[in-house]
Amino acid sequence: MALGRNAYPEVVRERMSRIRQPHVAPINALADEIARVRALEPGTVPYVDPDQGGIHARALVLLDNPSTMAEAGTGSGLLSLDNNDATARNCREAYDRHGVSWKDVVHWNVCPFPTANTKNGGSHLWELKAGVVWTRRLVDLLPDLTIVLPLGKNARTGWQLSNIARPDLYDFTTREIPHCGNRGLNSKPGARKAFDDAIRDLSIMLGTPAGQ
Repeated sequence: MALGRNAYPEVVRERMSRIRQPHVAPINALADEIARVRALEPGTVPYVDPDQGGIHARALVLLDNPSTMAEAGTGSGLLSLDNNDATARNCREAYDRHGVSWKDVVHWNVCPFPTANTKNGGSHLWELKAGVVWTRRLVDLLPDLTIVLPLGKNARTGWQLSNIARPDLYDFTTREIPHCGNRGLNSKPGARKAFDDAIRDLSIMLGTPAGQ
């Protein structure tokens, strides 16, 4: 597996130097607030990669909880498509295939804090419920948001629990789109195609289909 660029400390340091840029500062302040409320060290809740769209994103891509490679200490401390794991790589490569610009998306976890479960395991229902307030707070920070794409069952559940019903938002919750980690993509026949089709449709909705 090719290394994600965040495997290199100098890349992470450079990105971390930009986490207070205006387009991501409000979201990363929210990450600090979550850590503080949960009595966690600053940075324990991963920051949004400044190479993503931040508050200007038109699409919110939801996953379950921070992976080992996103958590500070064991990984980059960033919600980043360049993290050194299969989840980031699979999503990054799908975006590349279908022409999805990183500037059009922002990634978030429906359980934004580290789960009490096994590392890289699924969140408990109580954790998904605890994440609802933060999902709502995040959406309030995204004035250009038009699309919500939950990846995996827990991401769908977390989004549905947030009960955000806005006529201007399209979400993919009627479709069973797997988590983009290898476990999700290998979970059943057709899972990889369902994921790839969703990214293709996201690209079309954003107006940036591959080849244009």
